[in-house]
Amino acid sequence: MVTKKPNRRPNTTCDLCLKPIYRRKSQLSKQKGKHCSRACRNRAYPYKGHRTVPESMKGANNPAWKGGVTMFRKKGNYANIRYLRAPDWAKPMARKDGYVMEHRLIMARVCGFLLTREEVVHHRNHNLQDTTDANLELWPNNRSHKIAEYGRFVAGSVNRYCPLHWNREP
Repeated sequence: MVTKKPNRRPNTTCDLCLKPIYRRKSQLSKQKGKHCSRACRNRAYPYKGHRTVPESMKGANNPAWKGGVTMFRKKGNYANIRYLRAPDWAKPMARKDGYVMEHRLIMARVCGFLLTREEVVHHRNHNLQDTTDANLELWPNNRSHKIAEYGRFVAGSVNRYCPLHWNREP
């Protein structure tokens, strides 16, 4: 008994390189693009392969855009930190993805210069959601910030329980 091979003669062409290819009739009716290989498909639709994002899908044009604001969620009962899309003047302070902490951006605007990585912005009332100018203060490094904070107890903050500091004013 002899079986015939199905007809594999080219019946269409690749949309990108115009190479003749074979596709079943059911595939031709379903698919929006006909490509001879994955390489041709990835060149035709680069964002499907996660290589580059076209300009039409960046920033405010992206359907997932939230206005340039994102929240960094910490573990435990700590408050979330807001990250804003850095304006052009603050790009040197931003992370690799172009976002910067909101309180650091506000402090840089108030001071009139960009903050270095060592400089620390302290919230006076220990509420990370309160980013008003009056609530923020700038420290040159984390060491001097922690030395000044040592022994200060603020009710409701992340400081540990210490009965010696209950009667003190912050």
